[in-house]
Amino acid sequence: MKKHIIASIVIIVVSSLVLGQNSRMGSASSTQLLVVPSAKHLSGGGAAATATGMDATFWNPAGLAMSENSVDAIFSNRQYFADIDNSFFGIATDIGDYKMGVSVRTFNIGDIDETTVWYPDGTGQVFTPNFSILGATFARKLSDNTSVGINANLIREGFGRVAATGVAYDLGVQYRGLLGREGLDVGFTLKNFGSPMKYDGEGLGVMASPVDGDRPVEYYKIDAAAFDLPFVFDMGVSYNIAGADIGVTYTSNYYSTDELKFSVGYALEGLGSVGVGMQSSSPSQEIEDTDDWYTNPADGVSFGASLDMSRFVGMNMSVDYSMLPMGDFGTNSVVALRVAF
Repeated sequence: MKKHIIASIVIIVVSSLVLGQNSRMGSASSTQLLVVPSAKHLSGGGAAATATGMDATFWNPAGLAMSENSVDAIFSNRQYFADIDNSFFGIATDIGDYKMGVSVRTFNIGDIDETTVWYPDGTGQVFTPNFSILGATFARKLSDNTSVGINANLIREGFGRVAATGVAYDLGVQYRGLLGREGLDVGFTLKNFGSPMKYDGEGLGVMASPVDGDRPVEYYKIDAAAFDLPFVFDMGVSYNIAGADIGVTYTSNYYSTDELKFSVGYALEGLGSVGVGMQSSSPSQEIEDTDDWYTNPADGVSFGASLDMSRFVGMNMSVDYSMLPMGDFGTNSVVALRVAF
């Protein structure tokens, strides 16, 4: 069994080095993959090591197998910045020795006025961007202490008459009771690797004339550039001491600054839990060819709480709430309802 554990960790770490690329600030596509959809783990400190149930499909797919429930379901809503509404729904169940889950994340951006080079003040038309992520998760326990899992996320982006589709994969492993110490957990997650995204569609067509040629104005199709997915590698550790859960996660971003996430939570038996988190990124980086500096808007302190509803509704149900920092955009509120059988 130790060989399985070591092999899983080595595969994930080596994959992060092979698939990862040097940081290229702002050049990643589909960054909605990084938007935290649930409320339970706040900043994400230790989440790679302890997340279970449908919450784990975002933080570490291996955690899905650590759930003791036959069915896990979650619905959450996040009020993102600029009136963007992010909804998340997922459900998971047992299939033999495996846990399987499906989930969907949608981003309601609203209507946007169409503008063109010839009509910079608007054409009178509107378009509605459509961003969604459809996920499937498989996880399995290798032992009482070890689990592995994989996510496959189908990404769909569209607006106007152009669209892009891609698939992002996550790999994860969790180990409970490290070094034989109860309550000491670790987790590793390799997230968002796959083929680059590229837009296509009728909206890329333009009427133009060649620069060096005698042809008349003709219809040409622009070849859009392809962009890599926002590759991330998480390493998390969590320790339960004196009833408090203390978690730390180091996130290596290959498109942006790296992040260090902390969290402290305390469970109130029969009532729920409360927690506080904090995220700090590596020093701000200067944006190339400008005098501007990039600072991660998610840096700062987050707060949250969970309310155990089982005593009121007679079933395993809880409501989570968290308040997350978002820099100049103020704060984000996330509300989640979790149900288990």
